[in-house]
Amino acid sequence: MATLELQVLDWGNEPPASLRFIYEESFPVEERRPWEKLFGTEPWEHTAWLITLDTIPVGFAVGWELPSAHYFEYLVIDSSHRGQGLGSKVLEMLSYKYDDEYPVVLECEPAGYTPMAERRLAFYARHGLHPLPFAYKQPPYGEDLPWVELHLLSNRAMDSCSYEQIRGEIHRLVYKVTE
Repeated sequence: MATLELQVLDWGNEPPASLRFIYEESFPVEERRPWEKLFGTEPWEHTAWLITLDTIPVGFAVGWELPSAHYFEYLVIDSSHRGQGLGSKVLEMLSYKYDDEYPVVLECEPAGYTPMAERRLAFYARHGLHPLPFAYKQPPYGEDLPWVELHLLSNRAMDSCSYEQIRGEIHRLVYKVTE
């Protein structure tokens, strides 16, 4: 039986170069933090995990510990390993690790955006992560990129006050946007 592991990547240790290509093909440019800012030479504020299957790197996850939530910016699985339940197992492992009083939140494209977005929404829904009923825009990752209309998904229902607090933390701490 294959062994799936999450290994914390310490600052200064980026994932293998092959995973950069997978990351770049998995997300449109407006939804990608530049690789150099994700795994650059400056100390990271986020936590990154290398996902291995029998010691072979097959993906990575990036998360942020916010004051009011556990925010996951990326979950990337090599397309050649998708459909094998690896993403589900990774989400189970992360859900177990972050099973406390704070919600797990992440961004996802809205239904109808692309076929990949439809698959992502269905995948996250199977794992108890559902779109919150509030408008959400992802701040741009660069000066020449637009704000992107997305959903903020969560494993818990929340009122508009809690939502606004978490949305503000994501914008301020992850995207460095002051409003």
